[in-house]
Amino acid sequence: MKIYIKALLLCTIVCCFFTSNAQVLHSDKAALFANVSSSFKAAISELDKAFLAKEGSSIQLQFASNFTFNGTIMSSVQRYGKLSSIIVRSQSLQNTLLSLSKRTNEDNTITYVGRILNGAFADGYELNKNTDGSYTFNKVKSEDLLQDY
Repeated sequence: MKIYIKALLLCTIVCCFFTSNAQVLHSDKAALFANVSSSFKAAISELDKAFLAKEGSSIQLQFASNFTFNGTIMSSVQRYGKLSSIIVRSQSLQNTLLSLSKRTNEDNTITYVGRILNGAFADGYELNKNTDGSYTFNKVKSEDLLQDY
């Protein structure tokens, strides 16, 4: 009789482990960029154009044939002469933010980093440098980058 109780207890524990859903992330957020490709090139001329605009001005950045980022420069900061950062908010993309930084390295090369994100949606883009020196925006999940507290 004891062996049946132990077997039943073991089966119950195993079933509990297989059916638990703890720590599994289920996003109920919609995708803002569902109709945009998973990656697209970002021309350096368009990235530079963002840093030429003044704070408060409107800007249009054509990153891909099917993706234009229209917005207003919310912040433009120059630090130490080697680092510039801007934040652009797009009303047409439901207040999505584009953050870009431009760093001048010791060897006078320029490196860009940036993201297009909206915390209310499940997707966004991250700017990555390719091996040939060009830049590409790659789609990311917002949950991987943003933490809710």
